[in-house]
Amino acid sequence: MIDTTPTSPTGQSTAEPRQVDAVEGFERISTLLGDLNRLPSGTVANRSEYDADGSHENQLLSVRLGVATSLFYSLRCKHRQTADHSLRVALGCSVWADRLQLPTELRDRLEVAALLHDIGNIATPDRVLKKPGHLTADERLIMDQAPDVACEILRGCCNDDSLLNILRYSRNWYKAGNDSDQIQGDDLPLGARMLAIVESFDSMTTDQVYRRAFSQERAVAELFQCAGTQFDPDLVRDYAVLLENRPELMYATAARRWLQELQGEFSNRFWSSSPSSSSGTTGERQTGQLLFHQHLLDTMCDGVVAIDGEGVITHWNYAFERMTNIAADAMIGQAWSDSLVGWEDTRAPSGDSVGLSSCLRSGAQSRRRMRMVLPEGKETPVKVNFIPILAAENRVQGALAIVNDISQEESLEQKVQSLHVKATRDGLTGVANRAEFDRALGDVVEFAAEGKGPASLILCDIDRFKSVNDTFGHQAGDEALISFAEVLARHSRDGDLVARYGGEEFVLLCPGCDNATAAKRAETIRSDLERISQPALNNKCITASFGVTEYQSGDTESTVVARADRALYKAKENGRNRVVQLGSGLREPVDTMSDSSKGWFHWLLTPSKSNQVVAELVTRAPVEMVIEKLRGFIADHNAEILKVQDKRLELRLDVRSSIHGRRSADGVSAFHLLIDLDERNVETGLHGEHSSLMETVIDASVSPWRSRDRRNREVKGACRNVIASLKSYLMADYVKQP
Repeated sequence: MIDTTPTSPTGQSTAEPRQVDAVEGFERISTLLGDLNRLPSGTVANRSEYDADGSHENQLLSVRLGVATSLFYSLRCKHRQTADHSLRVALGCSVWADRLQLPTELRDRLEVAALLHDIGNIATPDRVLKKPGHLTADERLIMDQAPDVACEILRGCCNDDSLLNILRYSRNWYKAGNDSDQIQGDDLPLGARMLAIVESFDSMTTDQVYRRAFSQERAVAELFQCAGTQFDPDLVRDYAVLLENRPELMYATAARRWLQELQGEFSNRFWSSSPSSSSGTTGERQTGQLLFHQHLLDTMCDGVVAIDGEGVITHWNYAFERMTNIAADAMIGQAWSDSLVGWEDTRAPSGDSVGLSSCLRSGAQSRRRMRMVLPEGKETPVKVNFIPILAAENRVQGALAIVNDISQEESLEQKVQSLHVKATRDGLTGVANRAEFDRALGDVVEFAAEGKGPASLILCDIDRFKSVNDTFGHQAGDEALISFAEVLARHSRDGDLVARYGGEEFVLLCPGCDNATAAKRAETIRSDLERISQPALNNKCITASFGVTEYQSGDTESTVVARADRALYKAKENGRNRVVQLGSGLREPVDTMSDSSKGWFHWLLTPSKSNQVVAELVTRAPVEMVIEKLRGFIADHNAEILKVQDKRLELRLDVRSSIHGRRSADGVSAFHLLIDLDERNVETGLHGEHSSLMETVIDASVSPWRSRDRRNREVKGACRNVIASLKSYLMADYVKQP
């Protein structure tokens, strides 16, 4: 079930029935300022309002909350991540309310309630709110009281019971059971039911300490899984349709309404008193020196983590994020604990304490050869330099750890890096060429297929490039290509591969990067590109469209590229200069497809007793959404539709096997795929209650097309791979494994 209390640092639900599922999540669209900066040209009157100190964010809050803006500022001072989450939830609720054509009064209440739904966390102690580990029973009890505290805070300045009821009941389950005295079902306010869904959406699309953000498609499946119990099933279905349609424009619509339609008196009508106003805003001031230091830390190959005098994490660079597999966004601002990363020095004297906390206490610098031990038991040999940060009079005001990975194992990043030689470079732009990309893509797909980590692909294309050549000439077009390649290279990380795919199309191959992170990176590149003037184009700017996807079970090199290309085409179709992400990513370990730990490659080497692989799948997604996902499966696999009859579909697929024969043609085999779809009612209520929620059952069977293929020992594994790919595309789970 889905966690609806995103501000809990561990993601643990604060109410007993809300235990966190290990596979919950949504693709995070972007960080707060990234979301606001994504608005297309013309959304607001003055693009300069988007600045680094958050003044545009403050303007949005002022026109929406009026005199109650100070409440939100208080929450932001207490915990910035919670405030950012609340603003994204409010914008999402606003767009959804517009789609449903809700009355203006209800939409206004919903927006304000969403902005302030976590205001109760002001009363939550920092030791609980910023705790990086699991919460104790007493700490969970404190978090449980946050919604009630929010209502108490707002009751002092708000006399609108409808608004307060949205907050009060947003944590209630849609079906809590017959023995529950909670308000449930359609008796819950519509705004509360909507807020619960959007809050969970944003919580699961945000990097947390305990997990990375999940992709949108994977999260939609989670929403459907909890529909009928935790959430209103009809609203879940409608929200899924909203996400399917141009989600990249969601926040732009709401921000435009807030800035252009709302007036001061209109925003203040919920509040019974008007505190004295104060001029000016207090945004975070980033000087050029600070930006330089931040860029320096982010591009270092060594991991860097720093804490201040209170033990709060202030820096966590990308290299350390990759070493620990813990997102920086989830850690900065949290309290440091030596249990997060253990430093073991077997040569140190007994009782010798080593770590950031001891460095902060003692103020002594030390350099050691150690083993870094993560909570999941992973050990990495490292060299660590613990450095105290000193202020005036040698007073210790923080500590810094610089971590150098000295593991002798050759990583995938090193393999990709070794291919960067002159023979593999594009002659014009200097980035990798198409042949180099094809070779690297095979390594990355193999890396992901063996369960070593996620891998993503960003496919990008300069918008209206033909008009650039026609207007300014081909020489100017070449300069634009070089400039675009430089932007991509500047935003690449250690182990990434930037390549020219063809013409004005480029790719960024990102091993170790999931869907959500890749989409966020693509948005950053898109935003930077549209601000760079091109001297060869009379100082005009160019824009680009981006398609993002992640390797998922059953993928081959061709299906990954095809899905990214489909996302790119959708970005072009939706108006260009935007990022579209497709694919659910890895939802489960790759070895779950077989009954042994050897993975499905084991089946490639095992003679088959049957020529057909049969599986039964189920998904809570409605059949019309399943059909849309099937269209993507057919397009990406270049499948041939043989027959469509009622709810049955017959396809022919040409699949490249992982084990090739002596001839290149031996590696390609044709398969017959038969799919039956059926919708059925399922019992979703607790304690024997029934609901009208529908789920889609998929019966699939795969068999070799030619009789001679049935003698190949790898055919069974290839059939299983087709089923795994179908399962990923349809966001389904196994009822009967192949």
